[in-house]
Amino acid sequence: MNDYRNVASLTLAVMLLQAAAGILSVSTPLALQSMGAGAFGVGLVAAVFSLGFMVGAWFAPQIVLNLGHIRSYGAAAAIYAAGILAMALEFDPYWWAAFRVAQGAASAVMFAAAESWIADATPRQRRGAVLGLYQVLIKVAMAGGPLLVLDHAPEDVRPFIWAGLIMTLAVIPISATQRAQPAAPTREAFSLASMRGIAPAALVGALVAGVANTGVMSQLPLYAAQLRPAEAQSAAATLAIAAWMGGVVSQWPAGLLSDRIDRRFVVAGLALIAAAAAIALFLSVGRISWFGTVALAALWGGGAMSFYSVSASHAIDRADRGEIARVLSAMLFIWAAGSVVGPVIFGWTAETAIGQPGVFAGASVVYGVLIVANLWRILVSRRPPGESRSAYAAVGATSVATGEIVAGGDGADDPA
Repeated sequence: MNDYRNVASLTLAVMLLQAAAGILSVSTPLALQSMGAGAFGVGLVAAVFSLGFMVGAWFAPQIVLNLGHIRSYGAAAAIYAAGILAMALEFDPYWWAAFRVAQGAASAVMFAAAESWIADATPRQRRGAVLGLYQVLIKVAMAGGPLLVLDHAPEDVRPFIWAGLIMTLAVIPISATQRAQPAAPTREAFSLASMRGIAPAALVGALVAGVANTGVMSQLPLYAAQLRPAEAQSAAATLAIAAWMGGVVSQWPAGLLSDRIDRRFVVAGLALIAAAAAIALFLSVGRISWFGTVALAALWGGGAMSFYSVSASHAIDRADRGEIARVLSAMLFIWAAGSVVGPVIFGWTAETAIGQPGVFAGASVVYGVLIVANLWRILVSRRPPGESRSAYAAVGATSVATGEIVAGGDGADDPA
């Protein structure tokens, strides 16, 4: 129990970050649409956030090295909160794109500071369990954020004020902690070529998670608003919450199953669930009840929001102990690159004749690529004799610090 108490304040800080991010993920697309940005414009703004995240993740180790964990997190949170409140002051798509770039970079620094601290504060043999609970809590927080803005109109400034206030509060838990800051981080260079040689199926999983999942989530509020225009904000929040909670529910069962059979089978199965739900959301638009649509969104989230962690665990299985941090860093940047491309592609798709439902048709094709890639790798490769197999750890696509969090297993406790 002490292991969980040691990171409680850090976890609370990231939960507040995710609650604010959850509000923005619903309110930003709808507000952009009310400004006349269109689905493609919504996709572009989502893409620049991911671009900012990539830049922030690259420089985060050096920033934390220079400023320390608390000051890095606090400064990044201030930038993020200022960017959110600036959105409430200036309803303009071009300015919002600039604000979202800064928010993406700040988000990466906040995750890097908090998660590397969690890694340091948790004994190696307990990191998997602590990280699993951490991932569940921050996903629940992200799903809970939109509950604060269910009854607000798309052009209302109050969702952004709520998000800005919550992001400001995220500084308090990490600033109030009495635990000593960990040692300064180091950056380990990574190579996508070496990643391809270690676990190509995991590389495809990271790319598909970025392209398809981020692309769908960027357009999901517009899909919901099209179905229920009179209550667009509430409908968008409901579908987003259903998708996130579907991922929360499926994460651990998928992980446990992947400890017993080839993880690539599990990834293929989760991708099949996501693809089937996406096809159903495409074909059933306007033909089934709202409850049925919400259930399909939860089913899609159950498949789509869980396979990244299983892919990451597969990469850990294939990597040497000293390569784990580099491999997961590579997966992070592959995911982030996909998150830049996906919203643009799906935003363009939504503006074609196929419309918003076409986003799900496109996503099903991308998930099909993931299914084929994993099954193909099972057919053409076998695990080397004597290869060790790590226990599943719920790794999220957040910061390069995740490499350190899951790297431990048999060693002694980290120094306090």
